[in-house]
Amino acid sequence: MKHFIILTILFLSTLINSCDTITGKKDTDKNPTQQAAIALVSNQINSSSPTSVSTINFNVVSGNTNVSCAGTLSGTIAGTTGATLNDLRFYVHDVKLISTDGTKSDFLITTDGKWQLGAGSNSFGSYSGVALLDFEDATNGCSGGTTETNKSIIGTSAVGNYVGVEFKIGVPFYLNHLSTSTATSPLNNIAMYWAWNSGYKFAKIEFTATSKNQFHLGSGSCSGNTTGPINECGLPNRPTISLTKATGFNATRDVITLDLNALFSGSDASSTGINICMTGNATTACQPIISNIGIVPSTGATTTQSAFSIR
Repeated sequence: MKHFIILTILFLSTLINSCDTITGKKDTDKNPTQQAAIALVSNQINSSSPTSVSTINFNVVSGNTNVSCAGTLSGTIAGTTGATLNDLRFYVHDVKLISTDGTKSDFLITTDGKWQLGAGSNSFGSYSGVALLDFEDATNGCSGGTTETNKSIIGTSAVGNYVGVEFKIGVPFYLNHLSTSTATSPLNNIAMYWAWNSGYKFAKIEFTATSKNQFHLGSGSCSGNTTGPINECGLPNRPTISLTKATGFNATRDVITLDLNALFSGSDASSTGINICMTGNATTACQPIISNIGIVPSTGATTTQSAFSIR
């Protein structure tokens, strides 16, 4: 199709130039019909073709450098330099693709028996698909983790012209307050779990600077959930991350990127450390991190975030 459009432009250009030679008119004298014809086919070339999306890739950086368990983290992390990574995992769910007109289409996460659980329902209610992203590999400072990593989510989508991606950090409410002993992957990972009432650690990011620092994001102010997801917690802490790109979202090229420099901006681990943020909404040292990931500390609701981008 694109070859046909190119040939059409060449034909129109030749035809118009021939007419100009015969009539002696300059390029500025082209009539509106000629100009409209060229604009039409040019726009068809420049506009992106509708596509479906089957994979969305993620990455974690420190500034402009990929993060790993080897060596030190680049740039400044919470006011420190030379920090080493200890753990880095987080859940995502309710993933959507944003169209050029602003409408959103579901990206349906598929079940793979390891990293992803597709949408479904249980005795408490219906839930969206959820995936665990894991950037640690159990080497060096990440010795307490797992050797396998997962840096993408797999699923299906409708065909469309997409300019961005939206997702929530965390585990859906109707899956959050269950037992890991009976849960299926990726919710049977005890390293990402607190207890029945509070549920899962939505994100687990740990590093060592002057001391060990732990950012564990999850729901707070929970009650009455010791036998399942009965009451939504007072601090849900499931930020909605909405990212768009002016030139369009290309799933084969673009990567959803978390920047640790940006995430920990405003926090200070240079002396005593931020220590443990679980969940940290009311802790002064943790509030900048909570805000940067897109959460209002006092309510647990979504606000503007500064940690994620499309790169």
